Amino acid sequence: MARPRKEGMDYFPHDTDAVNDTKIEALRMLYGNDGYAFYFILLELIYRQPNFELDVSDAETLQILAKKVEVSPEKFSNMMQTAIKRECFDPVAYHERGVLTSEGVKKRSKVVVDKREKMRKKSSNGAENELLPDSCIVSDAETREESTQSKSKSKRKVKEKINKIHYAEFVTLSREEYDKLISSHGEEKTNRMIEILNNYKGSNGKKYKSDYLAILNWVVKRVEEEEQRGERRQSEPFSREQTTANQYNANGSYHSNSNGKPVTNTGYASGARVQPQASGSDKAPSKYNEFVRR
Repeated sequence: MARPRKEGMDYFPHDTDAVNDTKIEALRMLYGNDGYAFYFILLELIYRQPNFELDVSDAETLQILAKKVEVSPEKFSNMMQTAIKRECFDPVAYHERGVLTSEGVKKRSKVVVDKREKMRKKSSNGAENELLPDSCIVSDAETREESTQSKSKSKRKVKEKINKIHYAEFVTLSREEYDKLISSHGEEKTNRMIEILNNYKGSNGKKYKSDYLAILNWVVKRVEEEEQRGERRQSEPFSREQTTANQYNANGSYHSNSNGKPVTNTGYASGARVQPQASGSDKAPSKYNEFVRR
């Protein structure tokens, strides 16, 4: 059964300095954070479209979008006019066809679309080679005089391509490489590594000669850092509870001494009995006290 054809994008690059972009800054200065939300909500919807263009030609769609941005239709219309005027979106496409897009959107999406098409062609060629009869593969080996070293290298490359499996849209591994990752890191951690590499390659158009080596070189460390951050967050509540318990003192039942050990009113400190003192200097110690001293 063929894999469903992917349309649109699940993620897109977001510049960390976007808040200072002059186009976006105009929306923020005029409409506050609503202007910022307006721009990026529409941008997300544009990237999810098959042709990376959002149709806003009818009034009903504009009302729905205003609800999504959580502003009034009047304010949404004003923000739209400002965005078109400042060329946050392509003015020509908006006025002539009633769609929202931009040159930057088209440029970034083209990288992803071209990458997908190339991967599909590779998969298709690999499937065709797998259907060849065994006699076609053996024939070159039988005619050694006609075979050259370059041909044998070419056969090995074809075999390697056939053995690669798509574990994500942009990540390919051989079965042996995937099993090694499972053996070293476990299935859950391996799948997280594949997810991180897939997102990175999809958003940047990055290519690696070996996705397996890329995972070993930097993705493993990224996942380990995530796990360490998670462990620190889990340990913090326990530390606070422990500190509170040491400082607890209810109705004089016990308190902490200078060493942080609880002392009770019965004269115990960390399990050791405190020596009772005589009530007066003229009294002789009782037999009980002498027994305790011994």
